[in-house]
Amino acid sequence: MKRYGIERQTLLLALFPILVMAILLASYFISTRFSGLEHALLERSQLLARQLASSSEYAVFSGNTILLKQNVDAALTLQDVKSITILDDKFKPMLATADSNIQPDLKSAAPFAPVYQDSEILRLYAPILATQVNLEGVDAAPSTAEQLGSVIIEISKKRLNQQEEEILLLSLMSTLLVFAIAMALAFRTARSINKPVLQMHQAIRRIAAGDLEANDFEQSNIYELHELMNGINEMSRQLLRDREMLESRIIQATVGLREKNEVIAHASEERELLNENLAKVLDELQAIMEANPDILYVFNTQNVLVQWNSNFAKFFGLPAEKLLNMHATEFVFRTDREAAEKGIAEVYAKGTATFELQLVRYDGVLVPYLCNGVVLKNSHGEVTGFTGTGRDISERKAAAAHIHHLAHFDLLTDLPNRSLLYDRLQQAIMICRRERTSLALMFLDLDMFKLVNDKYGHDIGDLLLKEAAMRMQGCLRESDTAARIGGDEFVVLLPSIDSEQAAILVAEKIRHELGQPFEISGHRLRISASIGIAIYPEHGSDDKMLLKNADTAMYMAKQGGRNTVLFFS
Repeated sequence: MKRYGIERQTLLLALFPILVMAILLASYFISTRFSGLEHALLERSQLLARQLASSSEYAVFSGNTILLKQNVDAALTLQDVKSITILDDKFKPMLATADSNIQPDLKSAAPFAPVYQDSEILRLYAPILATQVNLEGVDAAPSTAEQLGSVIIEISKKRLNQQEEEILLLSLMSTLLVFAIAMALAFRTARSINKPVLQMHQAIRRIAAGDLEANDFEQSNIYELHELMNGINEMSRQLLRDREMLESRIIQATVGLREKNEVIAHASEERELLNENLAKVLDELQAIMEANPDILYVFNTQNVLVQWNSNFAKFFGLPAEKLLNMHATEFVFRTDREAAEKGIAEVYAKGTATFELQLVRYDGVLVPYLCNGVVLKNSHGEVTGFTGTGRDISERKAAAAHIHHLAHFDLLTDLPNRSLLYDRLQQAIMICRRERTSLALMFLDLDMFKLVNDKYGHDIGDLLLKEAAMRMQGCLRESDTAARIGGDEFVVLLPSIDSEQAAILVAEKIRHELGQPFEISGHRLRISASIGIAIYPEHGSDDKMLLKNADTAMYMAKQGGRNTVLFFS
């Protein structure tokens, strides 16, 4: 049977798993980086295609090739853009750059695939949809669902391929470097093991030959080998003592006494070792508690604090002598102390529990915490208290409130959106139906708003919308609702009215306020409002019918000359 030395076996055992791990880590790094680069390029390209399609809508609709070429030239300045082709609604080229090689099948009824790519190029398709309405109120543009044309953008993947090659080369070099370092460390470790083993082998042979003198070993940094060297020296000394003990009874008595002393010393060493281990365990426990990013606490069966981490002390701002033996409910805001007592009772009853409490920070601020507790037992199974952690959830609760606001309010004007309007309208209808009262629903559209957008730009238009929303809010009661449901379309809900005249008064007040000049960024702007009103239950018994009839009344107001308030009839 072929045998290998310790040095060679150590090298073989160490290098193989290191090599496998280095290859796996390099593969994971390469695949992650490749995927991230390709995904980032695709997202940027899709955003560019959608933006170009949106900005080209007016130019394609009006046939303004100069404006269309300006948009295309601006897009071509972006990195990696190879070519751009603009098609009309018949998929015939309206504008194409010199590098474009797109040859559309004009007889095909289906558009191009949204995304196509190979190793050299990424091609994206984006439809140009009609979303604008003629300024004079006449539908001269296609409907919202109609396609005016298409944008096809070709993105070069040359730079992406170069980045992937660089990443591959860097990963290979890193793998080779890690392997070389591992080889050097493994070789050094093997040598540090092999050399003391050979010294011990020689010492054992000398002992077998009768040389019982202590061996002068070179110190090893490996604990087991160091202890084995000490054991060999001890063995040689013990053999020497045994030989001398045979020569004299005095030596025998001395050896017996020495053995008893060694037993006592060994017991003392074991006791010291146990104390060291206990101190180590306590240090490790404290280190674990300090490493926890949350507050950590330990309470006894009387629910008084006996141990905590530094985060706990920092949060409450109290010294250790004041924290010790404080009751658990003293850290909780007074309105939540009953919930804290129930949670602690649940911990003892079920073994574990999680509950939300408001804790009082050192500066008096209330902070919501998600607390948990786990029962503690001793070696006999007796309950000695409970431990747990608390995590600050104020950011999570604030984020949830923000998400709820985004879901129900318009981002620009901060008015209720369509979803919240429908909810309030349905609730108001149920109340009116139960109490046999009436409500009014107003559909409002800003006249001449598109002129402002076209002349001064969307930034001025957005500021005008925000100011118009504030003026509308100023005309309403707290119980009323003004909502933005479209570009310049608003709906006002009066959940309780005594008569149609009350609705007329509010509508005229809104129309008058919106008819006053607006001072926006140094521009003096004037608009007006066309308002249609529907009354429940005369003009509809549900939300859809009321909205439809109010919209119809608004359209009649626009057709009648704008800046008018009309009831549905």
